[in-house]
Amino acid sequence: MAINSKPLASLLRSIPFARNEGRSVSHATEPTARFVEDELAREELRGLTTIFWCRSAVLAILSIWAMTLPFERSGGYLLALLVFGLLGALPRLLVKRGPRQKVILALFVLLDVSVLTFLLIVPPPFYVEDWTPQINLRLPNFLYVGIYIVGMALSYSPWLVLLSGSMAGVAWSIGFAWVATLPTSVLSSSRKTLDTGMSSEAVITSFLDRNTVSLTIWYNQLVFIFLVTVILTVTVWRSRQLVRRQVSAERERSNLARYFSPNIVEALTSGHAGLEQSNTQHAAILFADMVGFTSISENSSPSEIMLLLRAFHGRLAKVTFNHGGTVDKYIGDSIMVHFGTPEPREDDPIRALACAEAMIREIEQWNRERKLNDLPSIGIGIGLHYGEVVVGNTGHARRLEYTVLGDTVNVASRLERLTRRTSSPVMVSDDLVSAARSRGSDPTLIMPGLHPDDSHRVRGRKTPIAVWCRAANP
Repeated sequence: MAINSKPLASLLRSIPFARNEGRSVSHATEPTARFVEDELAREELRGLTTIFWCRSAVLAILSIWAMTLPFERSGGYLLALLVFGLLGALPRLLVKRGPRQKVILALFVLLDVSVLTFLLIVPPPFYVEDWTPQINLRLPNFLYVGIYIVGMALSYSPWLVLLSGSMAGVAWSIGFAWVATLPTSVLSSSRKTLDTGMSSEAVITSFLDRNTVSLTIWYNQLVFIFLVTVILTVTVWRSRQLVRRQVSAERERSNLARYFSPNIVEALTSGHAGLEQSNTQHAAILFADMVGFTSISENSSPSEIMLLLRAFHGRLAKVTFNHGGTVDKYIGDSIMVHFGTPEPREDDPIRALACAEAMIREIEQWNRERKLNDLPSIGIGIGLHYGEVVVGNTGHARRLEYTVLGDTVNVASRLERLTRRTSSPVMVSDDLVSAARSRGSDPTLIMPGLHPDDSHRVRGRKTPIAVWCRAANP
């Protein structure tokens, strides 16, 4: 018995996870257990509305069918359908306006199952002459009790399903007992049949007798009600547990995303084994630094400096995530980014180059906005290199840091510092340009204005490095 997942999906979408700069964060609101329980309670109320409209649709169809019958028969059916319609509408209205929700629902469930049992057992006056209530106990009309319980699952309330099933079982048993105690009733059961050694003809005759009441049928009906109730209750309960687990997992992802890049969060939450061990692989490393930060800091308060750094880092991080990169760390007014972690990709050098160009465009747009507010422009210097690195966790077991190490990282950092001695905002190693070309890409199309520069010596390297630079105004 499947439960429709759309209301549960809408519940998950309602969880207030704040979004910021392309990644999940939760600065102001964290979904608490209380919030989830309140949302589930509201979903139960919405479920009552769903039950009402489904019930109304079924009653409308049955009303159309009833109107095709002769008037002397359709009148009774239409009256019964009207009663059921009112019993479905009143609790929906009263529960919205009253604080005693469960008491009201319990009373109307009791009325529901009582009226349903009465209609299914007591023969209407327009039935065939000499039709007895004992015959009604053997008809498949009883299945409507099961349909009623199934409909209650739309409330997404385990207690309401359990209550409906329990009351239905009690109401049906009371109705069955009333029929069984009628003076005309003849009780039978499979045990009685076996104990008395009745012949086949006698068994069939007894079963077809219009006054026979079979206790075996009653046992089977109770088992049916019990199984339907238990299965649906467990199904609804598991659906609610699934919502709680998903909310908890999303909250954990939200908390992780405040400190890790989206691709690292994905690897952490999926149990990526590669994060537990160090790997040697190729990666593209990007360092970006704010130019003129020291002079800006001299005329700014600490809070203003913090806001400036958050805005600067936030814009660069957004660009990084849009290009599938990993933010390794923020170092003062600098940011370290790598492409190729936790899993290397064929287009790592291409995406790194595109990310650097997008960072330049992002800062240019930011400067246009700052100019409107009479704020000084912000400069940026970017260095990129591609080569072999070691990827893994460093630090203490209680405070690990996922990072990349190696000469490639050092060279990228030195290239970023090299932008201070040139008029170019971006310095790219020939290794990265060659790697992008080997993958069928033209670096000069990715980064307009990119051209070969002289070889440069960088600190820590004995031999000069072949470098490409981007024109300041391509």
